[in-house]
Amino acid sequence: MRRLVLVTAVALGSLLLTGCSQIGSLTPVGGAALTSVRNATYDVLVQEQVSILEAPVCESTDAGFTCTGSTTDGEAIVATAGSTSPYPLTIMIDERVLFDGTATEVLEAAVLEAS
Repeated sequence: MRRLVLVTAVALGSLLLTGCSQIGSLTPVGGAALTSVRNATYDVLVQEQVSILEAPVCESTDAGFTCTGSTTDGEAIVATAGSTSPYPLTIMIDERVLFDGTATEVLEAAVLEAS
């Protein structure tokens, strides 16, 4: 009986610690605009089947937003967006333009596709 209690306690403790290690990977809430740009960037990268090594991390800048990451081939992913809706968005893989449009149009297309 004691062995069962010990095994259960160790298993439960392991599960709890696993959950704690995943807390650090959660994306912080940065506001609606930053979230829109980040989500649109991710949507385009997935739609274009870009192999991502480091998912782009987005930050506010004086001009709007910049998201940077990398591909599995070592190429830089750089997304830049304006600070006002519809958030003009350009996503580049090294020097190649992957997307040039707005974050709003990407998100609207995703909503239509999901419905």
